Amino acid sequence: MLFDAHTHLNYEEFSEEERLDRAREIEESDVEFIIDVGDSVESSEQAIKDAADYSWCYAAVGIHPDKALTYSDDDIDKIKELASAPKVQAIGEIGLDFHYGKDSKAEQIELFRKQIRIANELMMPIMIHTREADALTRDILIEEGAFSEERKAHFPERPDGQGEMVADARVQLHCYSGSLELAREYVKLGATFSIGGPLTFKNARKTVEVLEGIPLQFIMSETDAPFLAPEPKRGRPNKTPYIEHVVRRMALLKDIGFDEAVRITSENARRFFNIEVL
Repeated sequence: MLFDAHTHLNYEEFSEEERLDRAREIEESDVEFIIDVGDSVESSEQAIKDAADYSWCYAAVGIHPDKALTYSDDDIDKIKELASAPKVQAIGEIGLDFHYGKDSKAEQIELFRKQIRIANELMMPIMIHTREADALTRDILIEEGAFSEERKAHFPERPDGQGEMVADARVQLHCYSGSLELAREYVKLGATFSIGGPLTFKNARKTVEVLEGIPLQFIMSETDAPFLAPEPKRGRPNKTPYIEHVVRRMALLKDIGFDEAVRITSENARRFFNIEVL
């Protein structure tokens, strides 16, 4: 069964009817679990509500870098409070976006650091959004202790695909678009990657290189719905059931069967988010 490790059932522009329709489509699909990811206090609260409504839904809470000029200290306190709600499995999505946020770099960095500190204090997984800020994102994560020995000692080790167990800092690079060289550095630090629709695009050279160059044990599947729909759905609003196209592409690039790719990526996500299958 498939696992969508980063999606937005909580999307603020959905009407209640649209949200119910999306939930019904997920229930009728081969998707077993989703992580409904917050990008503001309000969407984090909606993610918690969705998680309460649906057994297959879990939540992440956080403030996206595009809110760096508008958030308040009360919002930071609220995210910390929300993190203790049932079925909240991570802090995210947080990070840096210098593509759209060139005028708020200092504020983004401050917001990012504050939320990493929450995740470290609570010992929770971290979900990272980074765009045109790859090296700085890595540096801040290191400086703030996201890859500390304390975190890696707190979380169980993970398989490396070669028969060994290695450290896991529970840091997810969502929609990873960086280089293979940086990805290999992140693996050594204890990070995991979440890859979605762009893997299927014709111009996805860097993403393909990462997928081919890193063991699948360090990769999760995602949609980021309603954004970044994969081929052959590109140009339409993305939906969680479209994750099948992403995982089929992973299987093809890894030269393994689709069922095997589903099993490995789903196991990775369940481990990362500490979700047990009863």
